[in-house]
Amino acid sequence: MKTVIVCSLNDPAGMNIRDRLLESYPFKEANEEFDSSSIYSWNDKIIVSARKDIVFVDQLDETFGSCHYVFLSRHRAESGIPSLTAHFTGNFGSAAFGGNPAEIANCSPRMLKNYLIELNSFRKEIPDSYNITLEATHHGPTSLQSPVLFVELGTTERNWSDERPAGFIAKALITSLESQREYEKCAIGIGGTHYPEKLNRTILYSDVAIGPVIPKHALEHFNKEMLEQILAKSDQKIKFALVDNKGLGKYKQEVMRVLDSSNLEKIVV
Repeated sequence: MKTVIVCSLNDPAGMNIRDRLLESYPFKEANEEFDSSSIYSWNDKIIVSARKDIVFVDQLDETFGSCHYVFLSRHRAESGIPSLTAHFTGNFGSAAFGGNPAEIANCSPRMLKNYLIELNSFRKEIPDSYNITLEATHHGPTSLQSPVLFVELGTTERNWSDERPAGFIAKALITSLESQREYEKCAIGIGGTHYPEKLNRTILYSDVAIGPVIPKHALEHFNKEMLEQILAKSDQKIKFALVDNKGLGKYKQEVMRVLDSSNLEKIVV
């Protein structure tokens, strides 16, 4: 299965990571273009640059067919904390930042886990100021027919141009794509904050791969139909629900009702 690595010409962090990939690995410029920009290829990996903002790049399927998509992106946060993040895409409610309302993108839980494990393996080399974390599922694109993974560099303009962490992102990405490690246990994450610490520890230090993560602030949209959509869009069968019992707030009863109507095994984290 080929991997299409996508960045936006409008995104300085994505371009920074792209440049680290091109200087560190034997990608060659192809004799074709995407969105009037050069395509680079190496074995089963392709790098493309788009002119739209990264969350709106959704016209890829006709060109690339069945594949895995990895989007290289800047990360923003009001905290200003430098962060290296990864997450799946989807909108539980409205679609303010790309994609369609109430639509979850296709995902590959093993891709997310393998990437974060590889990134965390460089923890002693990555500057201490940078946090490595899983993010809850959010924003677009959501309609692509192949799994989508976002890997991000943030959080300020200074971080976006920082070549050292961008280099570790590039190395972790390539290593994770080539490892192809599989995991028997796969779960969704429910509850907690946008940066779910409990799930982050699970993905890094257990044998469980994690698919979409529905944070507390999006639980008003969690229902049977949304759960069925999430389960259908994973390329690995999801058998578990990791539930942050203290992070469900007023939606706890409804969340449990929906989960009890499914075949998922609940694990409280």
